[in-house]
Amino acid sequence: MNLNSIFIPDTTFAIVSIVTGGLGLFLYGINLMSDSLKKLAGSRMKALIAKATGTLFKGILTGAAVTCLIQSSSATTVIVVGLISAGLMTFRQSIGVMMGANIGTTVTSFLIGLKVSNYSFLLLALGAVLYLFFKSKKLRESGTLIFGFAILFVGLELMSLGLEPLTEKAWFEGAMVSLSRHPLLGVLVGSGLTALIQSSSASIGVLQQIFATGAISLEAALPILLGCNIGTTVTALLSSLGASREARKSALFHLFFNFFGTVAFLILLTPYTKLFQWAEIFLGENNKLTIAFAHIFFNALTTILFLFIYRYLEKLIGRIISGKAAPSELVEKLNESLLEKSPVLALESAKTQIMEMGGFTLDMLVSVKTYFNEDNEKLYQTVLDNEEKVDYYNHVIHDYLLKVRAEEANGKVAVTQAVLMDALQDLERIADHCVNLAEFFKSRYEMKAENLPFYSERINHFLDRLTGQVQDTLQCFKTENKEIARKVVLSEGEIDKLERKYRQEHLSVIGQSGAGAADVFFADILSNLERISDHCDNIARNIIDPHYLSQEITKGKVFND
Repeated sequence: MNLNSIFIPDTTFAIVSIVTGGLGLFLYGINLMSDSLKKLAGSRMKALIAKATGTLFKGILTGAAVTCLIQSSSATTVIVVGLISAGLMTFRQSIGVMMGANIGTTVTSFLIGLKVSNYSFLLLALGAVLYLFFKSKKLRESGTLIFGFAILFVGLELMSLGLEPLTEKAWFEGAMVSLSRHPLLGVLVGSGLTALIQSSSASIGVLQQIFATGAISLEAALPILLGCNIGTTVTALLSSLGASREARKSALFHLFFNFFGTVAFLILLTPYTKLFQWAEIFLGENNKLTIAFAHIFFNALTTILFLFIYRYLEKLIGRIISGKAAPSELVEKLNESLLEKSPVLALESAKTQIMEMGGFTLDMLVSVKTYFNEDNEKLYQTVLDNEEKVDYYNHVIHDYLLKVRAEEANGKVAVTQAVLMDALQDLERIADHCVNLAEFFKSRYEMKAENLPFYSERINHFLDRLTGQVQDTLQCFKTENKEIARKVVLSEGEIDKLERKYRQEHLSVIGQSGAGAADVFFADILSNLERISDHCDNIARNIIDPHYLSQEITKGKVFND
């Protein structure tokens, strides 16, 4: 229904009232729609973003799809910042999602360009019926979604009604002429409006309505459109304040993406304008779609350009927001709000941090091997420093996991929680054995014990085998790949045989030439090496069968040393 056919405002107060009222309805409709979609999707939406970002291309598709679904690039970017802060996503993974979110947000402008408003009051009635007369939670939420969608277009019609008389106002016409002559001013207007109302969809919707009335030329409209893309980054920047370093990087990338894209299109503003002047003629009366096509053209082309330069921008942002992540950031990454809202995501967050802890453990083992072959105090200190990190991670993650509440004792959440607790303990014990080994090697250096080829070859070989096994263990834990887990279990059996073989050879050497200084440590070194393998075996068996350790504990067979 066209409200213009009912009445036309003839006073400044009426114009301002109708435009601001229409904008209010438009914003309310978008928020109502977005909230309903989030509730209907539940935690699956965040899980989709967190998991479907393996490659840059997947990230772009995910960002575009989620933003199309929730009709808000700002909401998508805020979710991404939250996921990074929770440790469920890295800055690098977020790059594609941020690019895709800019493409996905153009859907709203296309919906505005279509004549959906003809059915807006009918949709209002349908939404109200679903919400008021059905008990099903999903149907009621669907009613709210449809109601919000309809209100969005009622708001647009009201804005159109209020804006139409402006074409006859001399001051407004002068302002539009000034904007067409000064593109930078247009960018500032678009940026300011979007930053103020926190929605590029709303500001572009207003622009489409003004353009449809003929009150603004394409030359003036396009710079405002470009500015709207800069203004939308304010939401992510605000949400990243006080967040982790990685989250701040992601918000800054979003700003740079839109800023540099805008600069590039301002340089090419003349051909950009001429292209869509032709499109305007082709589209005929439905000139709202001209802005929609110009919007998606900007975001799609900027995304393509950034595919070639995003790595350089990533490095630049790394220099701007530099410094290593402090261990205290772990508390920020383990988002307490997820414990009740989504236990599944809380466990995923904990798992990500356990993987980071596993990385410290692997670094310890590598440093231990290097230290065995090179008397370097810095290597010994590196092992001790990493052990402190592991202990800290173990303490914080353990406390966090204890707060996760599973609905059923044998449900998926409870089983996953137990598996993560077991892995946490095993990795902490591996770190302890690495410290033991470093202490043995330090004592050997202090005693100036000769590093005989017999011991050197065997310990190096053992450490090489263990390094590969720990790498496979972390990989199977991360991906839940049972084939890799079986490889770890088979490797543990081979390492057990290797340990027995070396012990027998050691006894033969002692029997022939007597015990020397190196013999004092060799047996203990072998024990610690073999125990590292046992803990890898525990983690792998839990991947093959998540109930493994609980069954073994009942039988009294589980290895905890």
